[in-house]
Amino acid sequence: MMRWKPHTDAMGKAYPLNHLHPFRYTLAVNCGIEQADVEIRVAFAMHCFTRACADGDDESLLYRDARETRSFCPDRYVLSLHLPDIARTLADRRCRFAKADNYVTIDVPMTGGAAAQYGVFFNVMRKDGNAVLLTIQSAYQLGAGKQVPGRGSIGFARLVELTLTGVKPRAPR
Repeated sequence: MMRWKPHTDAMGKAYPLNHLHPFRYTLAVNCGIEQADVEIRVAFAMHCFTRACADGDDESLLYRDARETRSFCPDRYVLSLHLPDIARTLADRRCRFAKADNYVTIDVPMTGGAAAQYGVFFNVMRKDGNAVLLTIQSAYQLGAGKQVPGRGSIGFARLVELTLTGVKPRAPR
């Protein structure tokens, strides 16, 4: 799991990314007739604080990992400060089916004194024992007036239960 290095802009302003370092927490779920504690291992992808490169982007905006180069996005960075709390509270949030094997939850943080719809896209994968890897793949402010992404609804605890038993949940048609 990736530990992101800080970004420093052309003016020398540092943007620490340690809030997006991996962490773990325990979630109680129903496994058959009894309750079990599941270790949720949380990781964050680069798309949580970067955007696609655009023509004319200054070299100082570029952020690289082993797979890709993207442009650091100050707006996504500010919103990313909410991600650890969102990851810890997914069991209390509405989760929807997104494209491929991803899910999405919508948060409404206050930014600049106004509420914004913040789409948080994630997936889950079974790991060894009673553990699940939760990867926040991307997160960004949704366009005003645009349709909310995803369809249907699934509780995060139920998603974890199904993942542990090897069952892939089906999105509604």
